[in-house]
Amino acid sequence: MAGGRSGTPAGAQWGAVALVVVLAIVVGAVAYIAYDRANPDGGAQSAAPVPTFSLGVESASPTPTETSPDVAVAAREDDRFLSIGSGVWWRSTAGICGGDEPLVERSDDGGQSWTDVTGRYRDITAVAALDAFAETEAEMVVAVGEGCETQGWRTFTQGAFWEPYDDLVLSAARYISPADAGVVELPSGAIDAPCADARGLRAAGDVVALVCDAQAWVLDADGVTWTTLETDGAAAVAVDGADVIVAGVAADCAGIALTRFAGADPAQPAAAGCADEADVTAPTAIAVTGEGTAVWAGETLTTISG
Repeated sequence: MAGGRSGTPAGAQWGAVALVVVLAIVVGAVAYIAYDRANPDGGAQSAAPVPTFSLGVESASPTPTETSPDVAVAAREDDRFLSIGSGVWWRSTAGICGGDEPLVERSDDGGQSWTDVTGRYRDITAVAALDAFAETEAEMVVAVGEGCETQGWRTFTQGAFWEPYDDLVLSAARYISPADAGVVELPSGAIDAPCADARGLRAAGDVVALVCDAQAWVLDADGVTWTTLETDGAAAVAVDGADVIVAGVAADCAGIALTRFAGADPAQPAAAGCADEADVTAPTAIAVTGEGTAVWAGETLTTISG
């Protein structure tokens, strides 16, 4: 009997191997595509940002610097005058020609109460100066009538009646012209003020001081030149002998600060008190009393000792 060969033919074996290889390639390709879709940026990874750390130390915010309120420049008709006699106090608003009339008042009790003594029967239209004299009396430089004529008045009846005394009052007076706030009238003649809108001129002896552009100024000995008395701002001035006192602002005063310039010398300023309740943005006048400096600002009237 003839014998035959057993086993798988060689062609079939190679076919199986080829099929396995093809399947492996297909599976690998499918796996690669799936991975690539799941990780689209996998081939171009970027470095993660370097972490930062806080040490827990906080820098303090800068403390706001305290600033003083600005001195307000009052309307000319709201300018004020205050003068203290040994027996009577006097005060007035300025008024203005052709506008608001002035209000002149007298106090017999140190400023606790006031009596209107304006003198309207003489057609007063403005006040340019007010000074106490002879214990209980006063004199004024005023403007009268539609023509704003300047006159010097005195009262010998504590303000009940006023009479013109041009030869005694007006001829010796120093004041800002009621018709032009840029002009100062002196016995020697008119001169220019340091600005076009001067306020609150006060004079005693050889000293003449006023306020211009919220700064105090003093007239030099030549009678023509003005020198600034520098402060943080000025609302009013007063003359005490040879000294000038300026009411204004200061960083350590919530209200009106007083500065005394000894001998009216710009190089010799000294703090002279603080009126904490006074409003430096309101119309202001100051005057020297036997007890200190009276400050009239807005509705407040107080005396600062010293």
